[in-house]
Amino acid sequence: MSWKIKKRLQKRLAKEKGSIVKDWGGKTCVALAFPNRYHLAMSNLGFLSVYGMFNRRSDVVCERVFYPDPDEKLLIHKRPGSLLSLESQRPVRDFDFLFFSVPFESDYTNVLEIMQMANIPLRSDQRDHSHPLVAFGGVTSFLNPEVLAPFMDFVFVGEGENFWDSFWDFVKEYPPYGDRAKWLKALAKTIPGIYVPSFYRDSYYDDGTLRSVEPVFADLPEKIVVQKADFRSCNPPHSVIRTGDTEFSDFHLVEIGRGCARGCRFCAAGYIYRPPRFHDAKKILETRAIEDDDKGRWGLVSAAVGDHPQIDTICRTLSEHSCEVSFSSLRADTLKSSVMEALMAGNHQAVAIAPEAGSERLRRVINKHLTEAQLCEAVAELTKHGIKHLKLYFMVGLPTETDDDIKAIVTLVKQLKHEMVKVAKGLGNLGEIIVNVNSFVPKPFTPFQWVPFDEVESLKSKIRFLKRSFSGVSNVRFYADVPKWSYVQALLARGDRRVGRFLEKVVLEQKGWFTVMKEVPWNADFWVYRQRKPDELFPWEIIDHGIKKTFLWSELNAALDAIETPGCPAKNGCILCGVCQKYSDLLGTITEND
Repeated sequence: MSWKIKKRLQKRLAKEKGSIVKDWGGKTCVALAFPNRYHLAMSNLGFLSVYGMFNRRSDVVCERVFYPDPDEKLLIHKRPGSLLSLESQRPVRDFDFLFFSVPFESDYTNVLEIMQMANIPLRSDQRDHSHPLVAFGGVTSFLNPEVLAPFMDFVFVGEGENFWDSFWDFVKEYPPYGDRAKWLKALAKTIPGIYVPSFYRDSYYDDGTLRSVEPVFADLPEKIVVQKADFRSCNPPHSVIRTGDTEFSDFHLVEIGRGCARGCRFCAAGYIYRPPRFHDAKKILETRAIEDDDKGRWGLVSAAVGDHPQIDTICRTLSEHSCEVSFSSLRADTLKSSVMEALMAGNHQAVAIAPEAGSERLRRVINKHLTEAQLCEAVAELTKHGIKHLKLYFMVGLPTETDDDIKAIVTLVKQLKHEMVKVAKGLGNLGEIIVNVNSFVPKPFTPFQWVPFDEVESLKSKIRFLKRSFSGVSNVRFYADVPKWSYVQALLARGDRRVGRFLEKVVLEQKGWFTVMKEVPWNADFWVYRQRKPDELFPWEIIDHGIKKTFLWSELNAALDAIETPGCPAKNGCILCGVCQKYSDLLGTITEND
């Protein structure tokens, strides 16, 4: 059976350019797993960046592991333990480490399934020296690691650049063999940002709320400080492998910045990546050789591409070398001429903009800093520059939302369509608007971490209304998520270690989420629908981002009053949220470098 899997992996590997195959002799071997399929994994810049960083070490072998496609999964289940790495097609259990790169809570079940398919016990206290040490990193590790905590030997709390040398130097000096508990304690004491969940005990009040999370050893930190990269001393993450079997197969993807200074109250990235940092334009352009006849395709990745202080330099340099440029995200109020010219040069026909809310009042609630006039102006400019298809992203279930706010989505879309048609008619360029609606999920370390998730039936009703409202509108297509799955995401996003039991039953007993919710002795509504108290201790507070809880609470109150506040100024002397006091050494990375 395994020869079929090996054959498939060898065929996949042969299609790649840039993959790294090393001899295992005398090296520490790590299986780097992405808890989703190959097609999605190979478009994830963080995953590919870690792969490249680890393999720069001569004493480390890093090979990739993916959640298998359906037909592969059937073969693996017939032979437990036959989940193999891509590069050498070895069983995952043969590696010293199994590291997961986890960007989304929705992939948590896949994390556990990968361990199950590798024939590795799920819970850390069930494993011994014969099993790889299991850890995870990625944005979920420093957003809320607690749901996965019972299954991890340790957690990388922070950005990958900070662990490249320090962690592997520690492993080289202190190989991970023998007494695991002793090794893990030494790791936790030596490497900043390493969290060993088994060394911390959680306790609860009678009402189910968290009382404390405390270290069991006096010489361990009470909180784990997030490790953040200094962009002056590292290169921008970029594509290290090319393959045709991925969405961005012919793109050179490169991160141009991390974080966002806008201060949108629903967006975790705008808080956990503070202070926002930008890579220098020269370093960005040096990630791939560009020649006059190259005509390469570049994908610029950032939470707010247009906010990069050198975006004009980057776009114009690439355009001068006949490179096609795409953008991961654009804001309606930062459509600079260089960005518009790059869109035209690349013959782009579709652009996404996220108003998030239909009414200006609700956009003030979420601190979007975006008016209807700015949206209309942006749509007109995009249409004028050849954009035929406009994707608009909205959320339903936002705090303080009313029926009028939902109706305002319809009104705004029709207004934007009017602007689009008005310009397109003169150009003979009439396209369409794609409306995407998602259920709002409150996230940790945001001002909305206290608020409840909207009722599923309420969300369904709002989506049905919007679907009916757009059904007869020409040149408008409507898509929406499924609220019951957003409910599960809300459970995983703000859950504590007890929620790991839900996860475990789903995987081990192969039952659906809502069946498991009836069998576990805790009510999932407790984590999903409950309004949190102002002074409640949250499970994710084991992580220290430097953000003052009082600041987030003041932002919530401003939201409830529909008051906009300034975004992140990110400068020395700022004491607004607390981050710049804690990470003042990073502030030099966010100013213009021209």
